[in-house]
Amino acid sequence: MQLSKGSKTDLADVRYTVGITTASAVNVVDIAAVLLGIDGRVRSDNDFVFFNNPKVDGVALVSDNQISVDLGSVPADVHRVLITASTEAQGKTFRDVPGLSVDVVGAGPQLSFIPPGLSVETVLQVVAFYRRGAGWRLDAIGQGYGEGLAKFATEYGIVVDDPGTDNAVPVATPPLPAPMPAPAPVHTYASTQPAPAQAPTPAAAPISFEKVKISLTKDSASKTARIDLRKSQGDPNWVLTVGLEWDGRGAQYDRHGNVKRYGEGDLDVYFFCRNEETNKYVVISGENRHRGSLAKWPHMHHYGDSKGPGNGNKPATEQVRVLPQENGDLLVNVYQSIDNGAGAIDSFGKPRVAIRYGRAGHDGLPGSDADEILVYVGNGQDSYWATVAHIDVQDGVLTVEGETRYSHPGSECMPVLDTAGNWVREPSDGPVGRSKKEHRGIGLTKYTGRCPDQEYTQYQF
Repeated sequence: MQLSKGSKTDLADVRYTVGITTASAVNVVDIAAVLLGIDGRVRSDNDFVFFNNPKVDGVALVSDNQISVDLGSVPADVHRVLITASTEAQGKTFRDVPGLSVDVVGAGPQLSFIPPGLSVETVLQVVAFYRRGAGWRLDAIGQGYGEGLAKFATEYGIVVDDPGTDNAVPVATPPLPAPMPAPAPVHTYASTQPAPAQAPTPAAAPISFEKVKISLTKDSASKTARIDLRKSQGDPNWVLTVGLEWDGRGAQYDRHGNVKRYGEGDLDVYFFCRNEETNKYVVISGENRHRGSLAKWPHMHHYGDSKGPGNGNKPATEQVRVLPQENGDLLVNVYQSIDNGAGAIDSFGKPRVAIRYGRAGHDGLPGSDADEILVYVGNGQDSYWATVAHIDVQDGVLTVEGETRYSHPGSECMPVLDTAGNWVREPSDGPVGRSKKEHRGIGLTKYTGRCPDQEYTQYQF
C-alpha cells in the first residue's frame, strides 16, 4: 500500500519494522527513533534510539537503516514514536540521496512511502507511530529539517553539549558509565552525573586524524600503539572491535606470508575488564551467558566462539564489539585449553590480537579502510595463558600495550589486573582455566570478582 505525505493510517498489527532504502550502493542514511511523551518531548536522553543507544522498551535498532517497533511494549507514557533519518555523518544532504523509499512492514500488507521534495535537508522526520484512542496510527510525515541533528535533538528535549558551531552527529552516552570527553566541534550528550568542583581542565590535545596501520611483534622497537577515537567526529556508525585471529597449527604460507592452507587447533579468548571506579572485574567470552552486552558495563558484546581456522577460507576469529569507555581497562587473555595438550600458544598459526576502528561495513564490522593495530604473540613458552594486549582509553585516545606476557608454566590461573591496573601473573583468587568438555562448555571457574589490591600484587610478577 503506497502512502502519501501527510496521510494517517490506522494500524492493526503490533510489531513493525521500518526500513529505509536508497539507490546508492553504500548506506548514506542513518535511521533513528525518538520516543515522545504527551508534551512532545523525550522523558530522558535514553529515549533517543540510535547506534550508541540501540534499544529501549518497544523500540530497537536493527541496522543502520532499519528499526523495529513493538507497539505492545512501548511504555504507556510514550504517546509518539518518531522515526528519523540523517545524512549528516556522511557530509551529504537528502538531495544527494536518490531513490529514497520508506517501508513499514508488519504482519499485514506492506506500507510504503516516498518522501517528496527533499533538497538541502540533513535530517528527515520519516514517519511516526502515535496513539489514537486504544489503538495506534501511522503518520507519513516526510518533512525535512535543515538546521542539523543537534538542533533537531534539542527541540525535542534531548540534552546536547554543543561546544562548537559545526553541526556534527551527537554521540550518546550509555546510561551508566561516564562519557568520553567531547572535543570541539563534536556534539555529545551531557553526563547525568554532576561534575565535582575542580580546577579548570587543561585544553584537550588536538585530534589526530592519522591513518593507523600498525603491527606489533616481539621485535618491534615500541610495544605501544594508539588510535584517536575522536577522529570519527561523532559519526555514530564508527565501530570498535577487539579480537584474536589465528590460522591454526600446521598452516602453510607462501613467500609473501599469505595463507596457502589453514591448520588446526583451538584457542579461547577471555577479555578481562577492570572497572577503574569500583575495581570489580567482569570476564567476557564466547561462552553462553558470558558474552556481555553493549547496554551495560563493560559495554562489550562477544560474537561467539570461533568455529576453527579455515571455515569459509578464513582464519579463526573470536572478537568483541566495544563501546569505548573511560572508566575501564581491558586485558586480552589467550588460553590454550588443556584439551589441546602441551605446546606454545604462538604455534597456532600467527595468533594476533586485532584492534580495528572505522565506519561499519555491510556486516556491521569496521570496513576495509578502518584503523588497525595487530599485536602478534611473542616468544613461545609452554604456558596455558598469554596476555597479548592491555587496552585503555583516556581522553578519547585508545592505547594498546602489546608486549606478550605468559602465565607460569603448568599454571591454569588466568592473569588479571590489580586495583592500580598492573598486570598480575598468578592471582590467588582469580579465574582458573579448565576443560570445557568436562564442565558443560564453561571454561573458567569464575567470571566476576574484585581485582587484587596493589600491595598484594607486588610479589606476583
